[in-house]
Amino acid sequence: MRLRHLGYACINTALGTKSRTVRLANLRTEAVIPVVVQNLQDVLAALRWNVERDLRFFRVSSDLIPFGPLPEFPFDWAEAFDWQFRDIRRLVKAEKLRVTSHPGQYTVLNSPRPDVVQNSIDELDFQAQVLKRMDPKGTMTLHVGGAYGDKPAALDRFAQNLDRLSDDARERLAIENDDTTYTLEETVGLAERTGLPVIVDLFHHLLNPSGETADEGLVELMDRAMATWGKRPPKLHLSSHKPGTRTGHADYLDMDDVDRLVGLMEGVGEPDAPYDLMLEAKKKEQAVLEVGHYLSTGERPDRPIPMETVEEAEASA
Repeated sequence: MRLRHLGYACINTALGTKSRTVRLANLRTEAVIPVVVQNLQDVLAALRWNVERDLRFFRVSSDLIPFGPLPEFPFDWAEAFDWQFRDIRRLVKAEKLRVTSHPGQYTVLNSPRPDVVQNSIDELDFQAQVLKRMDPKGTMTLHVGGAYGDKPAALDRFAQNLDRLSDDARERLAIENDDTTYTLEETVGLAERTGLPVIVDLFHHLLNPSGETADEGLVELMDRAMATWGKRPPKLHLSSHKPGTRTGHADYLDMDDVDRLVGLMEGVGEPDAPYDLMLEAKKKEQAVLEVGHYLSTGERPDRPIPMETVEEAEASA
């Protein structure tokens, strides 16, 4: 398979964008409106910035509309901000962008606690409606959840609770292997059982391999994972290890990690079939530009490469 788009998550450091929020105690119309307006303006600004640099893959924050799924939310957010969603959706369609989201760590569909499950269902249904208004084909990433002392039972709960989601949420949901609990093999097995697509996170797989080593059976697993997407271009995640941590993401990508994934994908699926790669690096768009520069020139960075240097190189290419 061939790499199509590189992407990054939520924050554009060059623009200084971030998701603003309000305290639950201040959940009033006059407090919420300016926060949401600014959050959606930031999304549009980041997407326009990306288009200028031919970056067509972006993850939006799951906090764009603070407390949106709660009954206490003061008004109809879909109608109130429709004008902004239309602007984003038009740009996404015109420029053929791919927009995704990743609901937070408290969205746990396989929890044994009914209240946690119900809150998770409400959150996923809400996030699907937000995403739908920006990219009708966008996907939401979710980890399988906890093992709770009985993995088979936890996997059964996930499959059962999946049926409680709205059609919009179910159609947009994709599951990802994690770094401590559910391996890539277990995640692929659940995907094949439920019809969900799998997002392969290679860093998570290295930390939590399916076999005795990370390489054992990996090509076959990747083939199975890519097949879960059907005719849609698969989405993958890549990050590099932050020294001094077990699971932390580094500021930039180690180009050896980039080479490993790109080389691996060359032996997976159909040779000309595209896939998109979300880079989970602390330096966000700077890391993406650096990897793009490396892939196009073969020049390894003497980090850090100033963003201006990367952009000048791209402009003169």
